[in-house]
Amino acid sequence: MNKILSIALLGCAVLAGQPGSDLRVVRDIRLENLKRDHSGRSIHFVDSNSRYGQGVLLDVTDKSIIISELGSPVSYDHSGIDHVFVDPEMKEMAMVFGLGALGGLAGYLGIILGHSDPDAAMKGVTSTLGAGLATLVGYRTFYKPIKIDISGRARG
Repeated sequence: MNKILSIALLGCAVLAGQPGSDLRVVRDIRLENLKRDHSGRSIHFVDSNSRYGQGVLLDVTDKSIIISELGSPVSYDHSGIDHVFVDPEMKEMAMVFGLGALGGLAGYLGIILGHSDPDAAMKGVTSTLGAGLATLVGYRTFYKPIKIDISGRARG
C-alpha cells in the first residue's frame, strides 16, 4: 500500500512539474549558456519572420542576439528564435583529416599483416579505401553544426 501511494505521488509530481518547466527562466538559462559557451563562434539561425541570420556571436542580451555580419554588429530579437546552430570550426575539420589519415594507416597496416606479400596496387587500394571511409565517417560525425535549443520548452 505504501509503495502504491509513493508511486502515485511521484507520478503526479512528474506530470504536474512538466507544464511549469515552460518558463522564461529556462530560456534565460539557455541564452546565458549560449553567450558563455559560444561567444566569438560563427552561428546561424532563422527567426519567426523567416529572416536568416549568420555571423559571429558577439553578445546575448535580455531582448536580442547580437552578431557580427560582414564586420558590423547586427541585432536580432531572439523572442522568435527557437534554435541556434553553431557552425563547425577548423579544429573539427582537423579532426576529420586526422581520422582519415588514421584510417589510411589502418588500411595499409591491415593489408601488410593480412597478406604475406601484397603488391603496391593492393597497398594503395586498401590505404585509399581506409582513408576515404574514415574521412567520410569523421565528416558525418564531427563536421556538422551544433543545434542549440533556446526556446523555453523542456521537450522539443
